[in-house]
Amino acid sequence: MKTTRTLALLMGLFTTFVIVSCQKNDLKNGAGDNVTGKAPTNGIQLETTTPVILPDCNTHCIDPGGPYVESQGSETKTWGNSDNPHWKTVSHIAYNTATSFVVEVTFTHSGGNTSNTVSVTAFGVPQSVTTLASGATATFTFDLPTGWNACQNVPFSIYQEGQNSPMNLSYSYNLYGICANRGCETSFTGETIDCDNQLREAVYTFTSAVDLSYFKIQGGLTNFTGGSAEVTVEGGITTDDQWTPGGSTNRVIKVEGSVTACETITIRIKWSSTNSGGIITGNWSVKDGNGVELAPAVAGLTCN
Repeated sequence: MKTTRTLALLMGLFTTFVIVSCQKNDLKNGAGDNVTGKAPTNGIQLETTTPVILPDCNTHCIDPGGPYVESQGSETKTWGNSDNPHWKTVSHIAYNTATSFVVEVTFTHSGGNTSNTVSVTAFGVPQSVTTLASGATATFTFDLPTGWNACQNVPFSIYQEGQNSPMNLSYSYNLYGICANRGCETSFTGETIDCDNQLREAVYTFTSAVDLSYFKIQGGLTNFTGGSAEVTVEGGITTDDQWTPGGSTNRVIKVEGSVTACETITIRIKWSSTNSGGIITGNWSVKDGNGVELAPAVAGLTCN
């Protein structure tokens, strides 16, 4: 009986030792070199935001001048200590206008560090910036192909380099058509407002059916007297200039800048002149950066 009890006690101790040994081995195998049994702290994780549901491109259209349908998304990469990780986020907004596909990319870093190269590829064309500060946004604009259609799917990718491993993100966007009954036509007009007592006033208006990154409106004022003409410009992003060519009595006015589709540029000019009547301005034209007329020129205005 004594022998049996001793053997049973030894068997019990041996069994306990085996169980404890197995538990320790399992812990080590599950945690690798992390002897505490917690998840490794140097892992890299990628978090993606849930996409926003957009209007149906078959039934929804956009005005040429906006507002546009914006697709948004962001992805965040974390690494380092799980209790206080490093992270970087690449977020974007994508939309189309009547002439362009636009992607705005914002980079944010937990330590405020600057990103290296950030690039966007669409229609097989890459565009990039060499650096992008934390919290800053870069805008990438691509020309829409000729004959594009509503609901045409545009795959695009965003590549971010620097601050841990690169992020290579893929998305797509369905284009929205232009509302036919809300569009506009390109036009350029001029009108005489005032001819009293040799004081002159005229107004020129220009509307473009598409976005223009550059335009130039230029024309002359005949028999100009005094210092400078009073020029007021509304609409678009513009600058204006004026000068008198050598040996001439005419004053040349130039307005140049950019304008969005269906936005109207209004130029109001007041000046003094020795003309008693007849034609008070020269021909006025509106051209693009290549010197091509965007609309028919406006012939000289009169006071008759």
